[in-house]
Amino acid sequence: MSETLANLFRRKADPTPETPNASLFEQLGGEAAVGTAVDIFYRKVMADARINYFFFGVNITEQAAKQKAFLSMAFGGPHEYTGRDMRRSHAKLVGMGLNDRHFDIVLDHLRDTLLELQAPEPLVQQVIAICESTRDDVLSRKPRETDGPAPNPPVPATSVPLNERHPAPASPTHSAPLDGTVASILTKGRTLTESSLIHEAADLLSREGAAALPVVDTDGKLLGMVTAANLLRHYARR
Repeated sequence: MSETLANLFRRKADPTPETPNASLFEQLGGEAAVGTAVDIFYRKVMADARINYFFFGVNITEQAAKQKAFLSMAFGGPHEYTGRDMRRSHAKLVGMGLNDRHFDIVLDHLRDTLLELQAPEPLVQQVIAICESTRDDVLSRKPRETDGPAPNPPVPATSVPLNERHPAPASPTHSAPLDGTVASILTKGRTLTESSLIHEAADLLSREGAAALPVVDTDGKLLGMVTAANLLRHYARR
């Protein structure tokens, strides 16, 4: 990353006497900085097998342009955003199994992008807070009730480091036996049946980070495999 890109974010980190009421958009560095961040953000998203299948068949150049316009609007900058509302624009993804875990992963990539560009932490927190406020709409949920005593707020999943949120399996010790059959180390429960819903298959592929999953009948006989390419072709026809 060049010093010039980093300066896009640093140069307006604090309001100056000339700009005491600078918008978040201006403090982040304006159109050039937001555009750069969106481009890097989508490269991270498309490289992540846990969520990139949601974008199969999507024109990423057009999607990035819409995202730049939306963020410019959300951050108080000039914009020509004419996109659909959050619920309508994400309804298809919710049908594919979009959930809180996927939302958290997206926020992680956005945060990492801004930090990579050396955006000041207070501004990063403001950006994440704005995006967090869209969670219920993106996931097509009812807004949280505001009447009556407020429930204890859940701890945001994004506050937990990724390596703690999805801990890696413990490494085998040298005392573990090296003989025996594969039945003793078989991971069960990662199969689909003929009646499994397509969005369940998409979610399972994402959660397992797998390229394909077996489909079995009621007797456990292998019928075939479902792959990310199968899902891509299915959703491309819709």
